[in-house]
Amino acid sequence: IAVAAAAPASYAGYLQLSGNVHTVENATVYRSGQLNATDLDALIDSTGIRSILNLRGAHPDVAWYREERDVARRRGIVYRSIAISARNEPDVATMREIEQAMADAPKPLLIHCMGGSDRTGLASAIYEYAIAGKPEGVAADQLSFAFGHFPWLGSSTGAMDRAFERFVTFSEAAAAAKPSTQESM
Repeated sequence: IAVAAAAPASYAGYLQLSGNVHTVENATVYRSGQLNATDLDALIDSTGIRSILNLRGAHPDVAWYREERDVARRRGIVYRSIAISARNEPDVATMREIEQAMADAPKPLLIHCMGGSDRTGLASAIYEYAIAGKPEGVAADQLSFAFGHFPWLGSSTGAMDRAFERFVTFSEAAAAAKPSTQESM
């Protein structure tokens, strides 16, 4: 059992040390964990990031937040904070707010939370499904162990998977309720 657990644990450690930086949509949307100012500057230089969506919420009294805001100000980057928890399902209104923030953000956009796996996975799945138009199953891949998301063995981060399912159900119901262009003619 210990040997079987070693590889996933090593990979999770690697993701944390590397900043868990990944491309969601090439040259359009990126995802990461919390980056220090130096690593954030380097990512901006290499990708041209023009906006940041922080899913940890505003924390002006904490060093990581002040440093990130300073980098954004200095670089002329649009910065937005929306607080969600990886362990509690956000309501549909909050997920719609995340969707709208991503749709409106100048691109390329960086989405991040602390580890870059759970909250960022949910937002990336919402982006893929609602904005990029990917099928639900493809979008849901943003919530996978490849990014460090581990909703098994009693982990409360399964809330992100349930929230995405609820977002899809809401979106499908909203689309079905809209009259089609043909019907309105």
